[in-house]
Amino acid sequence: MNDHRGRKSRRWFVKAGSVASAALGLGAVGTVGGQESSSSTDDSGQFREAITTGKMYFSGEIFRVVSPPLQDAPVVDNPDVLRNHSVRVIQHFNTNREGYLFVPRDVQIEEGAKYVFDDRLLTPPENELGIPDLVRVRYRPLTEADLPFELEINEDFEILDGDGGEAAVRPEDFFSSAPFRITSGPQGWVPQDIEQSGLFTDYETVHAEYFGTNDRFLFFPQEGSETEQGELYVLRDESELFDPAGNLVAAEFDAVDEESLRIDDSSLR
Repeated sequence: MNDHRGRKSRRWFVKAGSVASAALGLGAVGTVGGQESSSSTDDSGQFREAITTGKMYFSGEIFRVVSPPLQDAPVVDNPDVLRNHSVRVIQHFNTNREGYLFVPRDVQIEEGAKYVFDDRLLTPPENELGIPDLVRVRYRPLTEADLPFELEINEDFEILDGDGGEAAVRPEDFFSSAPFRITSGPQGWVPQDIEQSGLFTDYETVHAEYFGTNDRFLFFPQEGSETEQGELYVLRDESELFDPAGNLVAAEFDAVDEESLRIDDSSLR
């Protein structure tokens, strides 16, 4: 039997000062205005339309609203598209990936409330919004029927000693303390930039997915690391951005005791 030691995830944890336009991906801010809606729209579980960024939309992704209406919205090429919208910051379950959600001003959406994206995008391929990386989506409130349990702000889970090792991951896919599942064996291939960097000559490529999400990514464990397809792991907080490539994060990772999680992955899909 392995000894265990507890570690908290940062699931749903809102970092002070995290509402920064540079971190959220659309650059500078401009005035679109944000005031609380006076609409009588209720949380009846019906789908509503909104606009978000391409990086924030994942089919069936659970998110919560972590800001009031912002006073300013990010500057975009065609501001008329967002003229009648207020902007909120939302945060994905587990990874805490943050981004924008633009909602019509006559729609009520509550800070702290949890929602889920529809399985399909509304934006057609020709991008009727006319703004790169903005997509039209549908979302609805989470109901008790969806989740007959409470998603905790801080969730404890236990680490399995002796499993894990060192790995590399793309910076945009690095979310420390967020459990993920390895979903494949070694692929017998590494991306060209990794291979040519000379820093990761003994690394492998596997597919991975953050727990409770459809957020999939490539994970590069060092050969000899203790990994197994289907098992859960977590990246440690400490990481190092590698140069000269600058597009890889090196970090250590540990195995997670899935039985210590009170939430079933399948119940979040």
